Amino acid sequence: MLLSAVAVATAFAVSAGGTATAAAAATRAHTLSSAATDGASWSVSPADTPHGAGRPFFDYALDPGETIDDAFAVRNDGAAALTLAVYAADAFTTREGNIDLLPAGEQSEDAGTWVELDTAEIVLQPGETRVVPFSIAVPADARPGDHPAGIVTSLRSDDDGAQVQVDRRLGSRLFVRVAGELSPSVEVSDPVVSFSGTWNPLALGQVDVVYTLSNTGDTRVTAVGATSIHGPAGVASLTTGAEQLPEVLPGSTVEVTQTVSGVAALVWLGGAVNVIPTSVGIGAAQLDAVVLPFGVAAVPVATLLILAGIAVLVGAIVLLMRRRRRSA
Repeated sequence: MLLSAVAVATAFAVSAGGTATAAAAATRAHTLSSAATDGASWSVSPADTPHGAGRPFFDYALDPGETIDDAFAVRNDGAAALTLAVYAADAFTTREGNIDLLPAGEQSEDAGTWVELDTAEIVLQPGETRVVPFSIAVPADARPGDHPAGIVTSLRSDDDGAQVQVDRRLGSRLFVRVAGELSPSVEVSDPVVSFSGTWNPLALGQVDVVYTLSNTGDTRVTAVGATSIHGPAGVASLTTGAEQLPEVLPGSTVEVTQTVSGVAALVWLGGAVNVIPTSVGIGAAQLDAVVLPFGVAAVPVATLLILAGIAVLVGAIVLLMRRRRRSA
């Protein structure tokens, strides 16, 4: 499922140099809104322009060197006047699979630098909507492919004496597809596999498989992933089934965890991770499947301990009987 916008509330700890971050996303129609206990509340969305109405996010197909004009709408849903910073920033996919934007203090290097906003700050009265014009200028030497970014509104707490300064951000995603020859590609890391059994010799365990999916190409990609497990000679075969993986922006990496439950401890298990990636956007196409086989020890510890205990008991009985025979 693709998110149409991102909402982020970030707490910057000014003491001890620490930081803490909490993120939440909420979509209502094509508008994203933010509300807080302090009464500040606002919403953002792409403005209705000749480029489209009711858009979930900004999406453009442009040539190198091309310039385009558009607009961003912000509405004050609260009961008090609101002062918001407005800026553009590069977008990326987090390792957890969420799409986020760089904070204001971190320098953008790609499409976030192509956006020029009509203003860097807006003041909204209660119920007021402001349309913020902006332009996008694609460099003449821009590489072909997808360049993700976003337009952000930011409300920072104004209490200079507070131990924690809160920065609440709300923005809309912006994608620029630069014309040219595309080269979508991905890399899948070798899986890290572990078997978890139980002390109940009659119970089944589970296999956890962790791997990363990296977008090494120049277009957005997504993928379907599945993990299969089997015992010696292919017995007791199990699979997670096809799982839709998150969308990964160019240059980003996500971590994938898949779990197969109901696995018997058959001493040694074989299996494979199967990932089928697909490029996203205009000209989307399925890429070559990636298959990574693996093996993992699945030692039935509880069963072995029981057998060892039985062996010790039998040995003790045999030894006792021999001693009695010798004595007789």
